[in-house]
Amino acid sequence: MRKIYLIIIVLIFATTSKLSAQQLPLYSQYMFNRMLLNPAVTGSTDAISLRLTARQQWVGIDKGPSTQLISGHLSLVDGTMGVGGIIFADRFGPETKIGLQGNYSYILPVFNESAKLAFGLSFQVFQYQMNYADLTYLDLDDPELNFNKENAWLPESDFGIYLYSENYFAGISGNQLLELPVKIGTSYLDRNNTSTLSRHYHLLGGYMFKLNADFSIEPSVLLKTTFKSPFQADVNVRGVYRNDYWLGFSYRTDGDIIALIGMSYKEFVFGFAFDYATSKLSNFQAGTFELMFGYDIPSNVNRGKSRF
Repeated sequence: MRKIYLIIIVLIFATTSKLSAQQLPLYSQYMFNRMLLNPAVTGSTDAISLRLTARQQWVGIDKGPSTQLISGHLSLVDGTMGVGGIIFADRFGPETKIGLQGNYSYILPVFNESAKLAFGLSFQVFQYQMNYADLTYLDLDDPELNFNKENAWLPESDFGIYLYSENYFAGISGNQLLELPVKIGTSYLDRNNTSTLSRHYHLLGGYMFKLNADFSIEPSVLLKTTFKSPFQADVNVRGVYRNDYWLGFSYRTDGDIIALIGMSYKEFVFGFAFDYATSKLSNFQAGTFELMFGYDIPSNVNRGKSRF
């Protein structure tokens, strides 16, 4: 019986839950671009928010997870709705996802208009590609083997609810709601080999405490589950100086410790994150690096109250 192994999987020991959770890209600076997790965040900022993110996970491991994306969103109709989009590329080993996502949100004022409640929906289409040349085979002389690429085009959809004001935010979202099958390997693998996209759920919340005129502190938490893989949580805290400089730390329950640093200057935003694995995975890689660059196009229209 033919067997195929990824070179990367040499380090899979207790990380099975981490890999199963990565049907969706993993982010460390999602608190500065919450629309990546929840489409209801679309249109919640005071400007037209553009973000560029590049993430290289498990540096030192060949073909480790890598994600690049550009996103943007704004509000329309006096801040009652938002529109946005994401262009993304996500790679892990022989697998690649490249696609487009469009977001729409409907925004309502609540609590005497001191806060807003948004309902968001997204639709995406992406190409899933399996590159067999990136696999390692036990029997290279097998006549049925080839080194081609196989592609599949798939649609997906997300839904979310988001409550926010100047000092706090909270949201819940469901991602990959369609749970469509991905059929690959029709050339020489089991011809009935079909994988299914799993539905993911995110619960995110945080509060900005003003310590004095210059300093603020923002704790936040992100809860993630598929109900098919182990539950995961991120606990974050960020110190902010004059709303322009921040330093923060996160702990992910799979054992990762994350350092966050960043600044904003006029309309520009820059952030950097470093993930350090405390598990045995640290023996095989030099950490994870994530860069975030943003530009907020000013607007005279009051588009919302959320900073990110």
